[in-house]
Amino acid sequence: MKNLWDEGLVYQSDPDDPDFDPPDSSLDADGGSDSSESGVEGDCESDRENDDRENDGDDDRADDGDDERADDRAADEAAGEDDGGDGEDDRADDGAESSKKRKRGKEKKDVPEEDLAERFEFEIEEAVANWFDEFQIRRNQIPEDENEDEDPVITRDRKIRLASDDKLAIGRTFFTGFEFKETVLHYAMKHRINAKQSRWEKDKISFRCAQRKECEWYVYASYDNERQLWVVKTKCLDHVCTSNGKCKLLKRRVIGRLFMDKLRLQPNFMPLDIQRHIKEQWKLVSTIGQVQDGRLLALKWLKEEYAQQYAHLRGYVAEIMTTNPGSTAIVDTIPDAKGNDVFNRIYVCLGAMKNAFYYCRPLIGIDGTFLKHAVKGCLFTAIAHDANNQIYPVAWATVQSENADNWLWFLNQLKHDLNLKDGSGYVVISDRCKGIISAVKSALPNAEHRPCVKHIMENLKKRHGSLDLLKKLVWNLAWSYSDSQYKANLNEMRAYSMSLYEDVMKEEPKNWCRAWFRLGSYCEDVDNNATESFNATVVKARAKIFPSS
Repeated sequence: MKNLWDEGLVYQSDPDDPDFDPPDSSLDADGGSDSSESGVEGDCESDRENDDRENDGDDDRADDGDDERADDRAADEAAGEDDGGDGEDDRADDGAESSKKRKRGKEKKDVPEEDLAERFEFEIEEAVANWFDEFQIRRNQIPEDENEDEDPVITRDRKIRLASDDKLAIGRTFFTGFEFKETVLHYAMKHRINAKQSRWEKDKISFRCAQRKECEWYVYASYDNERQLWVVKTKCLDHVCTSNGKCKLLKRRVIGRLFMDKLRLQPNFMPLDIQRHIKEQWKLVSTIGQVQDGRLLALKWLKEEYAQQYAHLRGYVAEIMTTNPGSTAIVDTIPDAKGNDVFNRIYVCLGAMKNAFYYCRPLIGIDGTFLKHAVKGCLFTAIAHDANNQIYPVAWATVQSENADNWLWFLNQLKHDLNLKDGSGYVVISDRCKGIISAVKSALPNAEHRPCVKHIMENLKKRHGSLDLLKKLVWNLAWSYSDSQYKANLNEMRAYSMSLYEDVMKEEPKNWCRAWFRLGSYCEDVDNNATESFNATVVKARAKIFPSS
């Protein structure tokens, strides 16, 4: 008989897992191999130690083992002749047992899926685990892309994106059973394995290959009471079946979860589009009935989500005030035709961020960006720079539209929280939106208001986009550190294109050139990259009703 290590298989079982039955095998008389193939999974150190201890007795047991197996074969043949008359009864019993198993299987299929709350908890944990710091903002480097269109929302083709197959390693832990099932689902879809769930117990979950009963692919996890975590106890990831393009885990509820974000942005994403996407993304086959039901479920969940999120707004504000002392959270409502209060806008400034602002540089970048979902709105953000000149979010607000009234309301709340007074000694960076300009003049009349050069560039490109040196001349002018350097760059621009020079002068360059910045801000930024980077970081959250939800 071959050694299991030579076959590249590892079977690791748990005493609490009676369903796991590894194939019958026995060791070679020579004690096995010195090396294993690259596909071996699991910990092999303890098995090698056991092989070393048993090698000394293998030679003596080899001869005895051959004789015993010969006697067993003879006894089995004799028993087979005696039991020939009882074969029909045995087959009848086997048929009854198999029918019972099929009934139990149908009952298990009707087990409801987990509540959406578990999915949201897992998404939060995964988002925290996959967090990355902001991109470095390099000094005096002309941006490669000047396109100021709204950042595209990169929706997840899989809400749960897990990095590698070692998520199913022996001893791997999960906070919830739902997280373990999502991991197995991801693995099965990625490797095109037709898997099925074979155990639904409260503290035990397992999956097997659904394609062939003889296939040994198997994963089992159980809840560890001491650690209060789900732990992978048994696995055999050697899958020898040829993919048939199906996956029993890909049910209508799973399809609904996969395409919730896509349908949030594109409600007209039809079943045929979903079916085509599944085939192209995972090389799996789905029926039109599955994708239709999954799409309807996703639309139903989205409708319920919108209503629930608005209903919980006041509770969300109360939780902020309780868990973050010193925070400011305001929900502003307006009456509808029936006299009921409906949402208008919300403002949030966490106490910890508010207190730490006094250690940041006296500079605030403000910007508005559209929310990406069925309920339209606009996200206002206020981003400061810490002592290391890195991004430091201070406050945010969600409003129905970007206008002067909403900007004035936002800046007045910010002014009160940060004690900005009349703005003396502070710098505000923003685009040239008329609503922002008027709001800053009204709320912070003595603040230095710098317009973002990237937005000025966009305005200039409308008339001078064909000029090869447009970007270089404008950015060099903005980066001028002295009056002489400013005049030299301005003369170079006038010699290159008189029409460009005239349009630049209309933009009042002394408001956005370094040579004319007030002393004391300790920040030489001429653009609003910090706020733009923050908006790009929360691009997924902008696909929800409220970025905090």
